[in-house]
Amino acid sequence: MFESSRTYGLFTTHFNAELYHYAASSYINHAFGRERRLYTIVGVAKVLENVEISQRNRPLYDDMRHFCKQDFAAIYNNVQIPSTFKPYLTARIDIELLTKTTEDDFQIISVSDERATVAKPEWLQRNGSGYMITSCMGQLKITAKIVADGQIRLRLRGLNVRNRTNKLSKRIPYWIDYTRLVVANKTIFDTLTPACHAEPYIYNFNAQAGDEIKIQVEWLPHRSDT
Repeated sequence: MFESSRTYGLFTTHFNAELYHYAASSYINHAFGRERRLYTIVGVAKVLENVEISQRNRPLYDDMRHFCKQDFAAIYNNVQIPSTFKPYLTARIDIELLTKTTEDDFQIISVSDERATVAKPEWLQRNGSGYMITSCMGQLKITAKIVADGQIRLRLRGLNVRNRTNKLSKRIPYWIDYTRLVVANKTIFDTLTPACHAEPYIYNFNAQAGDEIKIQVEWLPHRSDT
């Protein structure tokens, strides 16, 4: 409950995020009574939720929950998504071709979301070549062209978010509920599959030079009861 995006989102809309990170750090570093600070955060979050319900107002976190209940993929092109909501909505797909060569071994030909971010971070080029794609559209179609034989490693995860004032702090666990993955017309899963940055869903498959791989991914904001 403490590490859920629900608790974090509700607590930090009312209090400084440093309090949340202090509780997490205390749990890691103290051997005795370390859970009590976590209980405090969870308890406060629950009280906040009850107060909001009783007052029937619409604070930031309640707005986020209302937003997530809608078909955000359908309204994506018509709404400017608030930056506070984006971590709860954004899927991150890492695609890596593992090869023994040092060439550009595959290219992303197309991505269905025009506003998606497509990057080639250095760490994804160490064992071949790779791309990091992020989108909050709720569904994504990717086409990749394979230039050399190798193995594709596909990771579905959430954003890598840490406390901006402390780069050594623990990641904030923004979970995403992946609902469907199709690779080369083969359905890998079509059931709710939660993932975050630290706990990605990983799928590996072999690819040959000349292959054109189509990948389809669908997802929803994570719900605390999943």
